[in-house]
Amino acid sequence: MARNRYGWEKRAKEIARKQKSDEKMKKRQHQAAAEETQEEPKAQEEGTIEE
Repeated sequence: MARNRYGWEKRAKEIARKQKSDEKMKKRQHQAAAEETQEEPKAQEEGTIEE
């Protein structure tokens, strides 16, 4: 007798989609944090040049 695996396949796709979304969010957060750390030293350097 064949079993319907539609429910399991659907759940597996949902899990994969959520995992991919979480990875994208973490990557974006990491990039945003990296940009903030790069911008701060530039502002300090500009301040020392103007003085």
